Amino acid sequence: MSINCGAYSTVKRIFMKTKQVTQLTGLTKDTIRFYEKEQLIPPPSRDVNGYRIYSEKTVEQLNMITMAKNLGFTLKEIKDLTQLLGKNNLTQQTMAAKLIEKSKEIDAKITELTNIKTLIDHALKGMCEYKDKLS
Repeated sequence: MSINCGAYSTVKRIFMKTKQVTQLTGLTKDTIRFYEKEQLIPPPSRDVNGYRIYSEKTVEQLNMITMAKNLGFTLKEIKDLTQLLGKNNLTQQTMAAKLIEKSKEIDAKITELTNIKTLIDHALKGMCEYKDKLS
């Protein structure tokens, strides 16, 4: 499909069906449709047969969502980031602040999990305060 942008310019846009997008992103079609429903990506266009067709930009957005999830961001946080990005309000400083905040959350979670593991280790060594109540 080509879009005429004036007398001297034609921009070629590549559109892909769901199967191609799943192959490029590693996401399932159900995940992609869930992201559509949650408005993390724009609704796709449809071809003449009614099949969903996605742009390269949408594939880039899906890859960004996957990367953000891998960094520990929740879908709500990702939605906030994509909205900022869509409005051209996501600066490097804002992203750095979000990453620092996420890093601190992860540090707190590591501390919490370390404490839980210590309690489990003590229980396994017979140091559980409830051991006398066990049969």
